[in-house]
Amino acid sequence: MWIIALISTFLPLILFPTFLLPIIGLSIIKKRWFSIISAISCILFISWLHIKYFSPSPINITDSQPHLKILSHNLGWYTTQSPTLFKLIEREKPDIIFLQEIVKKHTERAFTWLKIDYPYQIGIPPVGILSKYPIVSSEILHLAGHAETQQRAIIKFNEQEVVIYNMQATGPWFKRYNILPFLKIPVYKYGQRSPEILDLVQRVEQETLPVIVAGDFNMTDETQDYYNVQKVMQDSFRKSGFGFGFTWPHGWELKFLLKSSNLRLNYPVCRIDYIWYSKHWGAKSSSVLEATESDHLPVGAELILLK
Repeated sequence: MWIIALISTFLPLILFPTFLLPIIGLSIIKKRWFSIISAISCILFISWLHIKYFSPSPINITDSQPHLKILSHNLGWYTTQSPTLFKLIEREKPDIIFLQEIVKKHTERAFTWLKIDYPYQIGIPPVGILSKYPIVSSEILHLAGHAETQQRAIIKFNEQEVVIYNMQATGPWFKRYNILPFLKIPVYKYGQRSPEILDLVQRVEQETLPVIVAGDFNMTDETQDYYNVQKVMQDSFRKSGFGFGFTWPHGWELKFLLKSSNLRLNYPVCRIDYIWYSKHWGAKSSSVLEATESDHLPVGAELILLK
């Protein structure tokens, strides 16, 4: 049901008012039973937050173990400037870069500037991959036969081949539907994303090489699509990151609230950008990186090849 999918998309934000229950109980209701129930609710909510978002389990490694530093960023089409992208990459120094919603100016400028450090490049807007390691093969994908563009490539790392997917899923949104001749309601539509995620999951299940999948999934970590991906891969941020890891929407103008307003939403409220890995890897660290001009925040992770 779309209403359940919408609610799950915005967890745990929807549950934050739980913290107000003890205040309401003490100041308004003033019933002992309500105070006990509200206190238990808060304890359960805090416990769930701690276990899910604030208890990372990164692996310990030695310097001799092969590792890759990954960066993924949705550039938001023309909003991210090439110099900004260049500075981000120069600062983070990743081994492999997954980019989504790129345009021709990025391939002509930033890709060219980075050619020395990243000689292996696949830049076919709207997606691109830059690598320090040789790209053995690559292909453009349209998961579930949809218009969104993804990439699959094989790189040569540590004397073996590794499969990488650059992901851009169709974003859900609201559409207005008539329930009566004179009444329209907004309905949350995510039906195009789910077949793409299922297609990706089936492809990963058939891979025999180590796999890394990164990009803009347009789903939060409380959706059914997230759990479908989690059946075949590990979420690097959930394993080795700390906190909620929100990446979207950064810098949105809130003119829909007040047309003359210059307010911007500079604090993302959803995590929709991910770096996933197969059982061949472990996650040492994962983080949300400094903002660019895009409405997505970049994400990074350091993965260790285990076998």
